[in-house]
Amino acid sequence: PEVVFNDLSDYKNWQEWGPWYEEDPTIEVTYAEQTVGVGGSYSWTGKEGGGTMNTLKVDEPKSLDQEIIFKTPFGDMRSDVYWILEKVDGGTNLTWGMKGEMGFFTRWMASSMEEQIGPMEERGLELFDENIQKKTKVYSVKINGVVDYSGGYYLYTSTSSKIDEISDNYPVLLLKIYSFNKQNNIRTTGGPFTLYHKYDEENGTTLFSVCYPVPEKMITPRGSDILSGFMKSGKYFKTTLKGSYENSKEAWETAMKEAENLSDYKMIENGEPFEVYANNPHDIPNPADLITEIYIPVETKE
Repeated sequence: PEVVFNDLSDYKNWQEWGPWYEEDPTIEVTYAEQTVGVGGSYSWTGKEGGGTMNTLKVDEPKSLDQEIIFKTPFGDMRSDVYWILEKVDGGTNLTWGMKGEMGFFTRWMASSMEEQIGPMEERGLELFDENIQKKTKVYSVKINGVVDYSGGYYLYTSTSSKIDEISDNYPVLLLKIYSFNKQNNIRTTGGPFTLYHKYDEENGTTLFSVCYPVPEKMITPRGSDILSGFMKSGKYFKTTLKGSYENSKEAWETAMKEAENLSDYKMIENGEPFEVYANNPHDIPNPADLITEIYIPVETKE
């Protein structure tokens, strides 16, 4: 709901999906100094007249209450607008409606507008959904080039896996090492990263570890699945993916292709590339804002 709410609560975003622009391309919008939250507002004029919209109440990220005033030749007509957001499996259920107490004349005016407003709300929800889907799928792959990586100590847990099952196995390992760190009050110095020890595309298998950087070498209990490791400093070819993890495959393919064509460096044979998750998906509502940093070990060409 957070992604939907954040986009919906700013009137400046409404021009991206407002169905009224399809009906009247001549509409001109004027934004108030504040367009987000209680007190936010905007106004418009078009061939059918004009009006204003004001935000009255916010319950983030569950609901928005607004006031809309239509300016007609017969006077102003006011209605309450409400938005209700409900989290459901795989997304958000969004309800958009209008209500209000009306006198006889206003009720007559409203009934004549209902045939227009109902379909317009349905079209608006459809366009809003398309716009949100588009925004959450935005991604970019940036080539940062060869960088120095300082390395350091880390805790890790490993598994062998089919390549197409990495996304299923990763959360299991992450939970295991996260729980270990929490239970033992271990201070980490950064977010988790995945270290690839082996990657056999021909057979579709891999050996990888989920790791957390720590400030110093640590001794874990005998027989524990959590072990301590050390990464030496070195040169790495860095690539940054901004966007959903669904685009990781493309980012890796781009990174590998670019690394193969470096003029002064070459990939280290049997080197262990890794990816760092620079921000926490639990804190980032929009997957388009997720950051993944890919590091491929390289050395100077002879």
